[in-house]
Amino acid sequence: MKKIFLILFGIFLCLSAEAKVKSKDISFPKHFYIDKIKSCPYVGGETFKSKYKKARIESLISLDWMSEWALGNSRSVNHLNLTGPMTSFAIATHNAIGNNDKEDIDAAKVILIKIAKANVLMDTIGKEELKKKPKCWKDGNPEAPCWYHAYEFARDAFTNYLIIAIYLKDNLNNKEFKIVNNYIKKMHKKFIKPDAFYDEDKGFYAMGNGGIPNLVFANWTNDKKLAAKEFNFRFYQIDKLFYEDGYINNNSFRGYRGLWYHSYGLNSALGYVYLANLWGAEVPNTVINKITKAAEVLNLGITNYESFSSRKYYGEQKNNQYKKHNARKHTHQDALAIDTLMEMVTGIKLENDITYLAKRSEYGIDDLIGFNANCIK
Repeated sequence: MKKIFLILFGIFLCLSAEAKVKSKDISFPKHFYIDKIKSCPYVGGETFKSKYKKARIESLISLDWMSEWALGNSRSVNHLNLTGPMTSFAIATHNAIGNNDKEDIDAAKVILIKIAKANVLMDTIGKEELKKKPKCWKDGNPEAPCWYHAYEFARDAFTNYLIIAIYLKDNLNNKEFKIVNNYIKKMHKKFIKPDAFYDEDKGFYAMGNGGIPNLVFANWTNDKKLAAKEFNFRFYQIDKLFYEDGYINNNSFRGYRGLWYHSYGLNSALGYVYLANLWGAEVPNTVINKITKAAEVLNLGITNYESFSSRKYYGEQKNNQYKKHNARKHTHQDALAIDTLMEMVTGIKLENDITYLAKRSEYGIDDLIGFNANCIK
């Protein structure tokens, strides 16, 4: 126990010495990623007026996520029936607010409250329970079950629910707010708080490695101290996990999918830094420099994949056992506005990635960061 305490205390001292963001610096944008939601064609045209889309969104209320998750493995996640409807929910709500469509705002509120009353995702495995389960990629086997995926996608889907709640906050009466807030507090306790400041040794993935969920909850609760603490911790994590030459610990070295996961992590970091700038947090130069180099490395992978993949990795790596037919030698298609974010944050233009451009959609909500950066151009 004493050793653990000393390690944690050392980390605290390190963070305190580097910390620049103070709670007084923070200014919460009303709608999380923007001060005021306006009509934005890049979000897409989904509304609650479509019976099919509305029914698809409402399917979240009775979703058995643990059964759905069980159909996946360490290599892939069967999350279509969770991520898909939640993304549609976010898009339709964004359009309802942006167009000041009272009918659709009311429809969004009804679903928001029904999800809260049904305690959707609460029966999903939590972070503490994961300790009793085998790790993903056990023995390097891509077919091994990945219990972390069950937790991770529940956390990220809930984060998108929370962003939707922020969109609708001003439209909730006291009773409705209480129902939604009680659900949010329970979900936060199980899915966000236990992972909030975990000092990761490898890999930077969706939602800023848990940083964006922290920021969304801080926005919802108007907790500037939490936001400042989060920014300081995540800057430390990015500085730790992004190498000086722009490669990302773990992400960039995942075999035939190294470039795919490199762009995945980079997109997450770019979205996070955009939020930091918007919220008033001073981003350290070391973080900007490493993310800029990572953008250059992504372009290298697009123009010269062999050169990109020649970089050696000396850490332990079990999640890189992909067969050639599982290759993803392109920018991650879910990073739908990474070109916009790259140029905005680093000043670097994304190289012409033909496969990425064919696979991605510019329209919708980026599930890796919780918003569409094309709506802030």
